Amino acid sequence: MRKEEYTNILFAGHFQIKAYTNKKFNQKILEDAYEYGKKLEKIFNLYDKDSILSRLNKKRKLKVPKEFIKLLKKAIKASKLTSGDYDITLGKNFLARKKGERLKKLNCSYKDIKIKGNFVELKSPDILIDFGSIAKGYITDKIGDYLKKRKVNSFAINSRGDILVSGSTSQIIKIQHPRKKGKFASVCVKNSGIATSGDYRQFYGSLDKSHILNKKEFISVTVIAPKLVDADLLATVLIVSNKDRIVRLLKNNKKIKALTIDKNLMVHDYNNFRKNIYEYKMDD
Repeated sequence: MRKEEYTNILFAGHFQIKAYTNKKFNQKILEDAYEYGKKLEKIFNLYDKDSILSRLNKKRKLKVPKEFIKLLKKAIKASKLTSGDYDITLGKNFLARKKGERLKKLNCSYKDIKIKGNFVELKSPDILIDFGSIAKGYITDKIGDYLKKRKVNSFAINSRGDILVSGSTSQIIKIQHPRKKGKFASVCVKNSGIATSGDYRQFYGSLDKSHILNKKEFISVTVIAPKLVDADLLATVLIVSNKDRIVRLLKNNKKIKALTIDKNLMVHDYNNFRKNIYEYKMDD
């Protein structure tokens, strides 16, 4: 089986498609898939002042595309499930943390987002919507759907560390231990998405000032799910949850697997995540 590769920048970081085929391959399919992803990024990019998201954050009420509504409703549902511990309206504090500034008391929540038809209205002046915990997974899934429509069924997409694998291929993905360099778990992923959220990936001065707001007892969470959007979202949702809530969230969906590491460096397995582990060096 031949492997074709395409690499570029997406989500302000490394983006790569590996496509596997026995047939003659048109490289332009991968280029077109990337351009499709760029168009979707234009909807959700917090750092692009001309994106749909930035325009909504500025104007406070805006007619938005159906993709925006779909993702927004999914994020609001996750906010409800966590009683607001996960909340996409806290973008002002996310940006403050990124700049190393003190967090402010914000008078807003997901409850202040109003959706009517294709219009979204932000009812509190403190709201700044941030799709950083979900858009990357969603866009990568859509790129995968595009490839399948072009008859490219076996592929692996690496979107700045969040990975979607499809078809007959499998990929060995390394999960870094959040506190010990050189310690990792290698996970075999097939027909799934995998994403990790950890306080060691982005922090500002010290680990207790990570980019993850409302983090509780976990310092790293890795999720495997049929869709990368769910793995991406749940990795953040679970890291702001406690153990009891994780059990409740995952007990009715055995297709979603999670591996968590808490502040005491104890590893917890949910829905038999370890069946996917190929090599394990975190406890050595």
